[in-house]
Amino acid sequence: MSILFNENNQQFHIQTKNSSYIFCVSDFQALEHLYYGKRIPQDDVKYIGNRQIYSHLGYESRDKRDFSASVLGMEISPFNAGDIRVPSVVYNYDGKVDCNRLRYRSHTIYEGRQPIDGLPYSRVSAETETLEVVMSDDENTVEFTLYYVVYADVDVIARHQTIKNKGTMSLSIQKFTSMCVDFYGSDFDAVTLEGIYLYEKAHVSRAPIKRGIFKNNSLTGTSSHNHNPFLALCEHNADEDKGEVYGFNLLYSGNFSGEVSVNQLGDTRVLTGIDDTGFCWTLKSGEELTSPEAIMTYSDQGLGGMSRNFHDHIRQNIIEKEFAFAPRPIVINSWEASYFTVSEDKVLALAETAKDCGIDMVVLDDGWFRPHDKMGLGDWRTIKDKFPSGIKGLSEKIHAMGLKFGLWLEPEMVNEDSELYREDPKCILSTSRLPLISRSQYVLDLTRDDIVERIADRISEELEGAQIDYIKWDFNRYLTEAGSYTAAQGEVYHRQMLGAYKLLSILKQRLGNVLFETCSGGGGRFDLGMLFYSPQIWTSDNTDPYARVYIQYGTSYAYPVSAISCHFTEGECTSGRPSSYDFRYRVAAFGSYGYELDLSKYGAEDRAAFKSYSEQYRKDEDLNLNGDLYRLISPESDKFCAYIKVSKDKKKALFTFLELNATGFIECMTLRLKGLAPEKLYRNEETGEILYGATLMNVGIRIGDLYRKKREDGYMVAFTAVEE
Repeated sequence: MSILFNENNQQFHIQTKNSSYIFCVSDFQALEHLYYGKRIPQDDVKYIGNRQIYSHLGYESRDKRDFSASVLGMEISPFNAGDIRVPSVVYNYDGKVDCNRLRYRSHTIYEGRQPIDGLPYSRVSAETETLEVVMSDDENTVEFTLYYVVYADVDVIARHQTIKNKGTMSLSIQKFTSMCVDFYGSDFDAVTLEGIYLYEKAHVSRAPIKRGIFKNNSLTGTSSHNHNPFLALCEHNADEDKGEVYGFNLLYSGNFSGEVSVNQLGDTRVLTGIDDTGFCWTLKSGEELTSPEAIMTYSDQGLGGMSRNFHDHIRQNIIEKEFAFAPRPIVINSWEASYFTVSEDKVLALAETAKDCGIDMVVLDDGWFRPHDKMGLGDWRTIKDKFPSGIKGLSEKIHAMGLKFGLWLEPEMVNEDSELYREDPKCILSTSRLPLISRSQYVLDLTRDDIVERIADRISEELEGAQIDYIKWDFNRYLTEAGSYTAAQGEVYHRQMLGAYKLLSILKQRLGNVLFETCSGGGGRFDLGMLFYSPQIWTSDNTDPYARVYIQYGTSYAYPVSAISCHFTEGECTSGRPSSYDFRYRVAAFGSYGYELDLSKYGAEDRAAFKSYSEQYRKDEDLNLNGDLYRLISPESDKFCAYIKVSKDKKKALFTFLELNATGFIECMTLRLKGLAPEKLYRNEETGEILYGATLMNVGIRIGDLYRKKREDGYMVAFTAVEE
């Protein structure tokens, strides 16, 4: 059992492999948080709660002052219930500001978990257990159910909650987070992933938390290029390998908020969920609302330990099981080769060349249903002059060549020049007669079920009978006017996201066993919500290898490398720096591998090189799918980047070292490896040298000795365990 309840002291003790999470039914039937951290025995730890007297605070007891919601840890903290800190939920009943104190009513513990209707969630595993705690107000008009789903083997707890209107009047909700965690003390740094379009998650931001409020959020209607729902709190001295770290993330792809607040006593509260800006949801009698799921993990093995917990949980429990550990297709995308001039003949020619390069799949990108980007979105009608065989015929021809076939879609958007828009100008999100436009397109109003069904039917009809193995699902603009002609204003952002998830679910079901790769102008929607539907995400439209080093390294703090889509490309993009083929391959082999090239420009020698890279990636791919990542040198040093991937059984490892800026210190530089088994002997497959894992991790290797080839290529070396 990973969820324990002590009847005598009314304490819930959630145990994972290495952590404990403890709270209790406290005075006045409140739910008091007591501890989250390294695993401890099932002791009574209620003594840790702060019951000192502080002037001006509110106390529920009439005869003593020892219980104030403002200073105790709370599992849920409604506004206007005695807690003057940042609330986790804000609501009022029948338009009145009532007392919002919540009382414990009951709880249930059971094996497995229940799915969340309409939202992504962590899937059930063999060891999953769930705790449901029911709370309500004094009048029993508002009922909350708090869910704690425990994945003990990966040290992850998944949390969400529901709110139900059990009264007869309307219930208005202005803030509804997914989880609340309180800590006594504030000795933390906040770690977030920051970026911008073409440089997503490239900056790992770290700053000490001080009194006040730290907020990491998005108001774009997506998780955005600029911020990410991931948030970590760590000790000031924590690094990659040591120190306590608490990681949080949200299975959601829309407006989100991660708040860290420190009160006047120096205590810390963490909240994460839907951003409350402009949010206002009304529940009629009997209706309920469910929050997105948040996941949290604890590690005393530094930021690296936190990352590996998240990586394992995402691969085991969030990504669809049929794809999570299966080899991924090595793709070639038509965009770089043809842009909007793409045609059936060009795709077939690309496929013929791709076979010589060890490529598994040809992906037909934009241009198959429109001649340019100002028309066609929403209609999805194949241009027969360019594709006389249609998508069905083309896919059959590609399959006959021994390759798989993929297709680009952007189902959430519409062009003004389209049948759909001309027939129904109110099909878009807008608040004005002259709606804001971006990239020549509008966002479809997916709060409307009829629009969701129309798009699903139109795409299904167009692709009927086609042999499709892969869908690249794009989303190329933010929500700038989240207004609907049918949905209430304060509900539009969230209902839009629910509509997007519904559309994804419908098309996944109709298309069958298809691998989806989601995209949002690159990495504008790289989040756990999307990974529930697609096992990998296009990480950035910036394919410059020097920029990609930063983008991919930052992304790895929260997401496994198998989810990070990486392609070998022409090279120069944003840095303007030339790069060798070997360097480009070593950067792209960080995650799920593919190509973005016009292969017609390359001769037999180049194609042979591409084939060798494809074969090398296949040889090492299992380390991406099943292994552990250990970060060695951050590219933010601006000189080098290094990391090692190690198999779970510690028998294989692949070390990568990349030089970003030339320096004279490299010849004398040594570097300790990580993640190996100390007692195992390992063969360096480049040199034949055999050393113990303990030696490689404590004495290290001399980087200068690696560079017997061109330094600008970077270096990859495999280590294999040998019998003594």
